[in-house]
Amino acid sequence: MRTILPLFLLFTLTGRAQRIIDVTYSVDNQGRYIFTANNKAWCTYVLHIDFPTMDNLRADHPLPYDVELKPGPVTIMTLSPIDKAKDTKVNFKSSNRKGLLNPVVNPNFTYGLPTGPGIETQAYRVPNKGANPDSGYAVRLRAKPGDTIYAARRGVVSAMDVSNTENDAGANTTTSWNYVEVFHADGSFAEYGILKKDGALVKPGQTVEAGAPIGIVGGDQYGRGAEIRFAVTYYPGTPNTNIPLQFWTKGNGKGQLKQGAFYTSEFTKALLTAEKGKTGTGKVPAKKPAVPKH
Repeated sequence: MRTILPLFLLFTLTGRAQRIIDVTYSVDNQGRYIFTANNKAWCTYVLHIDFPTMDNLRADHPLPYDVELKPGPVTIMTLSPIDKAKDTKVNFKSSNRKGLLNPVVNPNFTYGLPTGPGIETQAYRVPNKGANPDSGYAVRLRAKPGDTIYAARRGVVSAMDVSNTENDAGANTTTSWNYVEVFHADGSFAEYGILKKDGALVKPGQTVEAGAPIGIVGGDQYGRGAEIRFAVTYYPGTPNTNIPLQFWTKGNGKGQLKQGAFYTSEFTKALLTAEKGKTGTGKVPAKKPAVPKH
């Protein structure tokens, strides 16, 4: 006879993520508990699972167990009875976060500027210091309301929020802004902002190529005015985990952006084809919506 205690599930919300990792189990005719996780996101997550109670059962992985979950369902572990003549008791808890177990930072990857080809912009680099989540090597590029934001690297749109009205309304300050998040083949995430309300040109799950339009700049009236904000991290929503970036710009080639300097966007063939065929999600991209002219 088996005794199953009430299951205790703890889902950790990472940054702007929703509860999208389901952990369930089934019991087969051998009395084994087969645990399955379903990642309903468009990017890889790390699941942490542990068993506060596990009587007369043996796991096929060391506990607690951390496992990477690509999008979709997968069997993650099995608990087998030690003595089939005795009762079993089990409950579990789990948490999750976006990203990879052991991400490998590539500081030499070259990004395109997320501005229109041939457009000159002034750059401001925010160094990684302090506890402000917005201070981890984010770059800010001067722009005009209505300008188009372009993908700096190939990837899959993994999250977005374009519901905020404060930027377009001229608020003096705000705690959030409209953004599009793109998941790269190496497990990193790019965040693009500040978009106008409903200003996304892409949808979650859509594959975007380097140089593709992804959003429209909002009418940000605070600070230096309208701008494109761009950062890359391996742990979305975690302060000071962004990485330094190298960009290709016309006439300068590859390098980090200098504070206050002017740069012109140029998407070379090497930038456009650098990661062709690499997305790392395993999901079928959503149909690309029509892109309005701006």
